[in-house]
Amino acid sequence: MPSRAVGFLAVAGLLASICAPPHAGAQQVATGQNISITIHGIFSGSFFAQDADFGTGNGQKAEFGTAERDKWVHGGDVRNTRLSLGINGPEVKTGWRANATFEMDFFGAFTAGGNFGDEQPQPRLRLAYVDLASARTTLRIGQDFSPTFGLVPQSTSHIGFPLGWGSAGFIGWRFIQVKLIRTLSRPGAATTKRVQLAVMNGSWSDEPAGTDNQFNAGERGLPQVEARFDYSKARWAGYIVGHIDSKDVAGPDLTSSVVEVGFSTTRGDLSIAANGHYGKAMAHQFAQIVQFGDIQGWGAWGQLGYNLNPRWSLWGFFGTERPDENDITNNAVTDATGAAIAPAARRFTSALYAPMLRYKSGPYALGLEWLHSDVQVGPSANNKVRSGNQVLLSARLDF
Repeated sequence: MPSRAVGFLAVAGLLASICAPPHAGAQQVATGQNISITIHGIFSGSFFAQDADFGTGNGQKAEFGTAERDKWVHGGDVRNTRLSLGINGPEVKTGWRANATFEMDFFGAFTAGGNFGDEQPQPRLRLAYVDLASARTTLRIGQDFSPTFGLVPQSTSHIGFPLGWGSAGFIGWRFIQVKLIRTLSRPGAATTKRVQLAVMNGSWSDEPAGTDNQFNAGERGLPQVEARFDYSKARWAGYIVGHIDSKDVAGPDLTSSVVEVGFSTTRGDLSIAANGHYGKAMAHQFAQIVQFGDIQGWGAWGQLGYNLNPRWSLWGFFGTERPDENDITNNAVTDATGAAIAPAARRFTSALYAPMLRYKSGPYALGLEWLHSDVQVGPSANNKVRSGNQVLLSARLDF
């Protein structure tokens, strides 16, 4: 068994022994040094069938069709399963506490090929950061989501890889960063206003594999800088985010930028959420249908949900990503590994449709979802629409 798997099992066993509570449902564990641990996460499983291959993967990772199949295939996936630890630390200065967060899921590589490998996914680090926090201000250092990672569409199957990520208007990723979070509203105010400012490590498609002694074009350029403003009140919330960074590529430096807005609201049994962005060279945050180059474009998604009764609900998602056709045609374009994409294979537009019927009772949810993806491959004068379908029956338990 790989050493990483052994290490994870040892940690899981230790946590299980420490955390076995005298009463079911207890989630906090007291330790020494005035530190407590809060444990939460997701258990998730999906059984699916699909008639295409998908990027950025299949099963619970599927986002956009990459190759049509002549017949349906089926499979199962449990990689959304997630463990999160919240560390509530001691007061290090009057009014200031030290906290930390660690989170992992199982979207790492499978242990091996052959008959038994796909039932043994390996853990993957998601978040790991330390906070210095007062009542209204937090200084965060470590790996966290970028402020562009905004609203997450509802889904029982696409959790670690949300609907529309890289294909239909959903952008954002995790980076090592220094982030300042400040709540502007006073406690008890009718509205909540919050600002975030993050300086994050650069990123681009020429990242060397398996080494830490070389730097990609993003890390040789200026770091990513993002600012976000959130505003919320009783039944709705909205935000706006701005981003800029530069990459030290051959020739003039390449500048990445984006403006993103999003909002959500609940009106009786109806829920509405939407998000949109416009920018350029943002493939490192899953825009431009994950094609790297000097490419402008926009993307947007929306989702409606309606409660049929307290436990059953219907949901409909639609999103699209629209890179600029001239930029895709005339500029150099690479994939996430830095390999060149031939003009006839470049993705010019993408659309994703995803209806869902969901049963939810407390922390348990059961959902039946259908994903339909259309991707225009090649320029409009000689293009092909590549379609893909995926049907999933999924269950999740949040704790």
